[in-house]
Amino acid sequence: MTAYDLEIRHPHHHSDDEAEFFEEMSAQEIMEKFNAMNWKQLQILMLQMRGGKAEFTVTDNTQNLAVQISLIEMPETEALTFNFESDIEVSVEQSNLFGFLKYSKAVDVVFQGLNLAAARHLLDAFTHQELDVIRKLYLQPDKTSAAE
Repeated sequence: MTAYDLEIRHPHHHSDDEAEFFEEMSAQEIMEKFNAMNWKQLQILMLQMRGGKAEFTVTDNTQNLAVQISLIEMPETEALTFNFESDIEVSVEQSNLFGFLKYSKAVDVVFQGLNLAAARHLLDAFTHQELDVIRKLYLQPDKTSAAE
């Protein structure tokens, strides 16, 4: 069973040293911590404390991979909105300036503007080592709704 490290940064944490750090957590414990977060309250704190961040970072030390879920302070809608950044690589096809030559390029998986359910789904896939699920969702045309 894979164990994960977790770092939680609240808006009142002014430096990385103040963040909460948990070691050797199971996938279930990670999901319980994520689900126990009061994201709406954290969003209010972010608005009150300009420059504050609410981040949930999970590291899989066996694969040397990490994901960071960040709450967006001022989303376009009233719903909670998240960014999901990782160092999970996926190969994407690129074209040169004139479109004649195509080549593959490795990029990190990043999702922006996700709702809470989509962020939860991606985190669950990561903690259950379903990286191919995350890569497949990233390659879909509409990345914001792909993880729902």
